[in-house]
Amino acid sequence: MNYSVKYIKICYMLFLVIFSQKSIMAFRQDQQKEFKREIDSLTADFDRYFFSDTPNVSEEIFRVSFLERADELLGKLDKEDMPDLHFSLKDLIYHYFSFKHDTIMSLAVLNETIAEAQLLNMPKHEANFLIKKGVEYMILGANDSALSNFNKSIYLANTNKLEGLLGYTYNSMAIIYQELNDHVGALQKFHQALAHLSLEKNLNMVAVVYSNLGNISSDLEFGDSVFFYARKLEELNKELQSDRHSFQIKELYLAGAYLEGDYEGALAYADSLTVMINEKGYKGAYYNVKYFLSKTMFETGNKRLAYSFAEQALNNALENKNTKAAIKYYNWLIWLDKYYGEYKQALNRLEVLAGVLDSLNEKKSEQQLQLLLINNELENKDRSILELNRHHDLDKQLIHYQKLLIITGGLFFILFVVGLIVFYKRRVELQFIKAKDAENRLLLAQLEPHFIFNAMSSVQYYLLEENGKDDALNYLQKFARLIRRVLDSTRSSLVPLEEELETIRFFLDIQRVRFENSFQYSINLDLTERNVDLLIPPMFVQPFIENAVEYGVKEVTNGEINIHVCQQGDTLIMTIDDNGLGLEAETKKKKEHRSQATKITEERIDVIRKLLKRNASFSVFNRFDVKGQVQGVRVKLELPIVIKPI
Repeated sequence: MNYSVKYIKICYMLFLVIFSQKSIMAFRQDQQKEFKREIDSLTADFDRYFFSDTPNVSEEIFRVSFLERADELLGKLDKEDMPDLHFSLKDLIYHYFSFKHDTIMSLAVLNETIAEAQLLNMPKHEANFLIKKGVEYMILGANDSALSNFNKSIYLANTNKLEGLLGYTYNSMAIIYQELNDHVGALQKFHQALAHLSLEKNLNMVAVVYSNLGNISSDLEFGDSVFFYARKLEELNKELQSDRHSFQIKELYLAGAYLEGDYEGALAYADSLTVMINEKGYKGAYYNVKYFLSKTMFETGNKRLAYSFAEQALNNALENKNTKAAIKYYNWLIWLDKYYGEYKQALNRLEVLAGVLDSLNEKKSEQQLQLLLINNELENKDRSILELNRHHDLDKQLIHYQKLLIITGGLFFILFVVGLIVFYKRRVELQFIKAKDAENRLLLAQLEPHFIFNAMSSVQYYLLEENGKDDALNYLQKFARLIRRVLDSTRSSLVPLEEELETIRFFLDIQRVRFENSFQYSINLDLTERNVDLLIPPMFVQPFIENAVEYGVKEVTNGEINIHVCQQGDTLIMTIDDNGLGLEAETKKKKEHRSQATKITEERIDVIRKLLKRNASFSVFNRFDVKGQVQGVRVKLELPIVIKPI
């Protein structure tokens, strides 16, 4: 097999590997698109159910359908190959339980997902679900647990440069500090959130932080800071080309105007906010407007309206179950009672406030108890999930080994078939080589009949001449030695270069005698190895030497045959030059004879290529002088060098 065939086979194998890789990648991409379509469909159903005024299915039907489809998708999805899709689906499942206020299942899904993200070493997903877990604990009032999860998320975000997650986490932590009345800590966290969110260009979230900073400044009664954040929020709202934050902006301007003593401005903002409340139904924020109206009426000396607006604010806060705001308004009404000397009324309000505080403490105790029960339930669910995951991993490992066994068996079968094909092909090639070798030996044993006839005629001629017996004997000895060498050559497929050159000399010497020394010949060697150590096919050059004599120098006077042998790397190059009339001057008969020699050489070269697995070639062409006229024929042979073993 020559190098070009090997190269083609290697290229073909590389093509198959690349094609198979591309096919696998295309299959994975199609599979990924299909999974994404299914998740998008599930998300659309989720949105229609939870955000539609009139869901088209019952709660039980939706729960069964949604969870069954989600579980089926989770079973199909390989979280290692398609982690983003896997965590997107887990996020959707978490939101289902969160919207259903099923805290136990929400936290169970979050714990499982965080563990998966840790196992897959995916800090972005781990930090994201830690934030969600912290929010769940915020809802339960478990601020310590919430802050613990937020701090873990911050560590992951800082370590892995997840700027967007840092902004969300600091904002959530600031809200907890605000709930705990730690205004300094809240301000610090809000500013940290703002720094990271600005880097991410998350303008909507930046607007939320500006609003929160304005509210804290209002609680701390920093009027100039309230105005500053109100202006920032207003500029951002214009950049967003939205009226989403219009109410918060005017509410901050109302608080800032009151705190800065601009009571007319405060009343104007209050009127504008009242119109917005009536038009768009911002009922949740109504109590804060009434609170600042009460404060403004007090400062302008209107006792009746100060009481009226304070009571409206309190009632509105109680309707919306905002206990924190209600406590604030109770304290304001009690302060008004004391200021105006209404001590009995103040005492009654204090008793009610004490009841509210007791209820709040009781609620906190209930939350703590609920948290303990939830944690206990979570531990049980985590153990169940761990056991299920262990069985799932064992099943997955078993499937993996089964796939590996099938693939390995398939590969061994393919290798076995390929081995059989290669073995059969090699056997056929060896049979071909043996047949060709036998044929070539037969051809080697058959010297040109005309040459033998002419050689015998020359012997007869010398014998008939007076004193020609010595010449005839000498000629016959050379001829006998040539025949001996030809016969010896048929016994081996390779002979030393030195012996082959010696055979050529015998042949040329006999031919010179035949043609009465009408031509000269030379043999030049340029070798790096000893010629006795180099092996070549026997009688390989002889057909071309014979052609050079019979159809080249025979036709001219002062004929010359020059043989040059050189070595270039692992290739032996032999050139045979004659100064005959050229290829075109030969007769049809001569052409047929030369073509027969060419055919035999081509067949022998084919055998050499298959036997030695290396390249070999020959070429025959005219030689030209400086004037472009034919000055003979050149034969160039390139044979692989074979070194005689020591």
